[in-house]
Amino acid sequence: MRWLSTAAVVVVLLTAGCNAFVGADTAAQRTVTPAPVPTAAESDTATSLDPPPGVTTERLENVALLAAAHRQALNGTTYTLHERYSEFTIGNDSSSVRREETVAVESPTRYRDEMVRMTTDSNGAVERYEQSTYADGTNWYERRDNGTVERQRGEVRFSRDKYAYRTAFYLNRYAVVNQSATAVITRDGGRVYRIRGSGGEIPAAERLEEFRVELLVESNSLVRQFSVWYRTEDRIVEYSFWYEDIGETTAERPAWLNESTPAN
Repeated sequence: MRWLSTAAVVVVLLTAGCNAFVGADTAAQRTVTPAPVPTAAESDTATSLDPPPGVTTERLENVALLAAAHRQALNGTTYTLHERYSEFTIGNDSSSVRREETVAVESPTRYRDEMVRMTTDSNGAVERYEQSTYADGTNWYERRDNGTVERQRGEVRFSRDKYAYRTAFYLNRYAVVNQSATAVITRDGGRVYRIRGSGGEIPAAERLEEFRVELLVESNSLVRQFSVWYRTEDRIVEYSFWYEDIGETTAERPAWLNESTPAN
């Protein structure tokens, strides 16, 4: 598990520009060969963009459309989902909550979910809590923090990909912002839409001091990474999720299902 090293993660909005000037003397000493003019087909290929639903080349326009397309992009594939949440209380009686979760999804009914939560009170006392679940398509198991394992046979409790719906929920909850900007970047050889925004809302009756989000959206509408950071008078909160091993994930049987627990 990786933990945040600092409470505040600052999302820096970068705007890059570049102007080139050639002096008159320098230009006179050179022979300039005009660049070939692209054909209409080449020009259309170079400039045409087809952003995911809800996204334009300027901004994030409709979060609900993007969230639905993101959920659809996960349909029928395997993936590993990582989630991280941290909350720090500001002031003399400071405290914190950190949660890390990793989910390997092989199918809607075959997955493995590992979660660890660390709570630190104002006196520095740390409480650790762990919870793990595993579904093999027929049985569903849950291991609690005290080591006991609950087993449910027959119909698996969740018949749809609840994790795809969960991340779509967080997009709808936090990615609605007053201002946003889209930048088209290249990552791992593919086009990615990086969206940075500010001015959202939080699910609490607190005065909001700062609010920032960032999304990396692939051309197939998958939100590969998402993060939200906000600060109130009393708290600093960050939540993020990201995906790995798309199409290559398997949900392995966990070690805590020992020989005393039947495999079938």
